[in-house]
Amino acid sequence: MIILSSWKNWLVITPLVLLLSFSTVGIGRTSVYAEFDSAGNYVCNPFKGELETNIFISVVNQINEKLEFYKRSYPNSTEQEQHDFIMKYQNTWQLYNKSKACIEALGINSDKTASLNEDVKQVIAVPEFNMLGIVALSIAVCLSVVISRIRLK
Repeated sequence: MIILSSWKNWLVITPLVLLLSFSTVGIGRTSVYAEFDSAGNYVCNPFKGELETNIFISVVNQINEKLEFYKRSYPNSTEQEQHDFIMKYQNTWQLYNKSKACIEALGINSDKTASLNEDVKQVIAVPEFNMLGIVALSIAVCLSVVISRIRLK
């Protein structure tokens, strides 16, 4: 009987301990939800500047954390690989751009509110057309030389 009651206590106490330990893990983080219309488009709420600011900060933190996690997982990744990874999150980038435009329309300075890490800024500046851009520029220069010689004749 004593063994049974200790097992019952164990079965009751263990889930409570697990529940409490998991509930304290997220302390300090607040979930933020953006407003969307019926078509799924982000809606700027001009009457809730604080909410819009929190949404913007949350999106910036998501982007920063995604790249930081990727760089920790793949420390030898190139800037192009990091660029390709971070640009996969188009919905996040769209929300970032719309949220940034929203708070700026409300007169809030987005750069002072939250900013992307320098690593993110550097990675998103990596050109997407590595060799294609060089080839296109070379062709444009050659064509301009040919056209200028034709005009001189």
